[in-house]
Amino acid sequence: MARILGFFGLAGGFLMISPGLRQSVADGAAAVAGFAASYSPYSYCAGVFLAFGVVTITLMTGQQKAR
Repeated sequence: MARILGFFGLAGGFLMISPGLRQSVADGAAAVAGFAASYSPYSYCAGVFLAFGVVTITLMTGQQKAR
């Protein structure tokens, strides 16, 4: 949990100090939102399936025995 919070903290720090990177991220988010809106509702269904897949993989790897 601390690793994830540190990752988001560093990413947020980089976004705060770099206007070029912040604009690039904002443009990418706008492009993704535009793509999702243009292929609605199929893109939303695909997003939900993708999110369920990520959650499933995350939970499965968390239960595996460490090597």
